[in-house]
Amino acid sequence: MLKNGRLWLLSTLLLVSFSIMTGCSGSYELSRNDVKKKDVDGYKNKRSVTTNILSQKTSLTKVNLESLSSSIAGFNTPTTINVSKDRDEVMYKVIEYLNTPYLWGGTSKRGIDCSGFVQAVMFQALGVALPRTSYEQSNVGVEVAVEDLKFGDLLFFDTRGRGRVSHVGIYLGDGYFVHSGSKTGVAVASLDSDFYSRVFLRAKRVLD
Repeated sequence: MLKNGRLWLLSTLLLVSFSIMTGCSGSYELSRNDVKKKDVDGYKNKRSVTTNILSQKTSLTKVNLESLSSSIAGFNTPTTINVSKDRDEVMYKVIEYLNTPYLWGGTSKRGIDCSGFVQAVMFQALGVALPRTSYEQSNVGVEVAVEDLKFGDLLFFDTRGRGRVSHVGIYLGDGYFVHSGSKTGVAVASLDSDFYSRVFLRAKRVLD
């Protein structure tokens, strides 16, 4: 039963998501008043920036498939039942949001930005309440080194070259993370790609 569940998770992820494209615009600029608007349609400063991520997909290779397979298999080999349950909850929620178009300021499945995606997954899957913007999220939790990254750690990037956090994703394992990118929507990307390795700033652990 558990093995079948892992295969289903793997198959679903591989079929609907893999990308190494650039990240989302900086949610740093969202004001505290604006972020109270939770629905895309109600967001007063929303921009007509959405993505058609099906046309942006990079082709899957044997290496990519093997790497993702190894990574996802690792997600489901925790030391305790509680950890396994938490990881399953996060993975199911990630799958639920995969292929959601990117929308700056968006917080729903009709369109979502990077920090909105991280906030939604962590709260809906585990009840972990995070701030709304990527900049604010970067001030939560304990900083961890790249070599010590674990499933669920938050990754922060400077995608605008301004020396501050402008993008966030959730680490999955084996060098992969999931995020809502401005050119991809919600998709899986590689931390080892030329772009993300160059703009990576730091990682934070918000889960025990």
